[in-house]
Amino acid sequence: MSLDAKAWIVCIGLAAAEGAISTAAAACPDHLQFLQSKCAQWQSYVLPQSIPAARGNAVADNEAAAALGMRIFYDNRFSKSGSGVACASCHDPEHAFAEQKARSHTIREVARNAPDLINAAWYTRSHFWDGKVDNLWSAPLFTFEQADEMGSSRLHVVHTLASIYKIRYEKVFGPLPDFNDPKRFPADGKPGTPQFDALPENDRNLVNTAYVNVGKALEAYIRKVAAGRSRFDDFMNGAAKALSNDAQRGMVAFTRHGCDSCHSGPIFSDEKFHDLHYPRRTGQPQDPARAGGVAFAKSWPFGATGKFASLTQAPVPANAADSSDDPRGFRTPTLRNVEQTFPYGHDGSFSTLESVIDAHSQVLPKVPALDARDKQDIVALLHSLSGRPPQAPWNYWPGG
Repeated sequence: MSLDAKAWIVCIGLAAAEGAISTAAAACPDHLQFLQSKCAQWQSYVLPQSIPAARGNAVADNEAAAALGMRIFYDNRFSKSGSGVACASCHDPEHAFAEQKARSHTIREVARNAPDLINAAWYTRSHFWDGKVDNLWSAPLFTFEQADEMGSSRLHVVHTLASIYKIRYEKVFGPLPDFNDPKRFPADGKPGTPQFDALPENDRNLVNTAYVNVGKALEAYIRKVAAGRSRFDDFMNGAAKALSNDAQRGMVAFTRHGCDSCHSGPIFSDEKFHDLHYPRRTGQPQDPARAGGVAFAKSWPFGATGKFASLTQAPVPANAADSSDDPRGFRTPTLRNVEQTFPYGHDGSFSTLESVIDAHSQVLPKVPALDARDKQDIVALLHSLSGRPPQAPWNYWPGG
């Protein structure tokens, strides 16, 4: 090949590269030019207009199912008799469907902070701090039967359902089995108790199906309380005055300090499990963390591909140990609505955003070191991530 031909190829290559750079620059609006090479990355963080499709729940977007789920969510009769506990006890609509206690304390205090539900429908991989379940409808089915939390059982739940919400249930799911015979269906019982384990297989399936449908109705409601777009999203979509100068500087500091290594994407979470080596609370046993979640998932009967799941179009990720997951780690929480969902951390150890940032700065790469101005700016960015609240009537306690 001649030198002229080689030079021509080089020129073509340089022109193509320059064209790509020009195209990338053109795709970045003027008000985002300060992001430079990170512009496309930040554009990918805009919250979509609709939440992801549900996994294993054909009624997830059914209005009647959501209305039923809403009533169950606030009804303390599904928990242990006399406990006064409802789903709303730890997921307060006035606190972004989270709680202000460091650790959930209903019947007894547990080891972890209750995750906020206003963002739960946006998670596409798993739920709970340890990722023990791969779908949203089965998360409350776990919580109902925890002795320290709601202290209930699936037999108690289906009896309560039949006595109070039979008509509403049947409008969504069809005929509810007759659970009235106390000899055939005892008032209380769950796997591991003789009352439930002694049931014939067919009767166990009847109970489990009704129990699962309670969870599916709850998911339909939780999807209604998902947060909408925020000032950050408005800014990214062209409202140049929607974000303060502090928050804009916070975007630059956020990527410069590596926060995006875990907090990325539309919900600012990679949904992976990381161990930040925070000290264990005094007197507390070692939390089994992600390793415990993986072990639990192997025997959980209510997975998104199990026999109690509905056929849906949503992809189902395997709820197993990812090679990038740390078995001692906890799921990266979303930063959406984070200013409203304090305290922070899997055990509620941090009361403010500033204290979380300080703790992170001790274990994450810093180039350069995080200073007071950077911290202030990142906090301003985090405040801008609070989305529009759910629409009525889903945003508050049910009436009538």
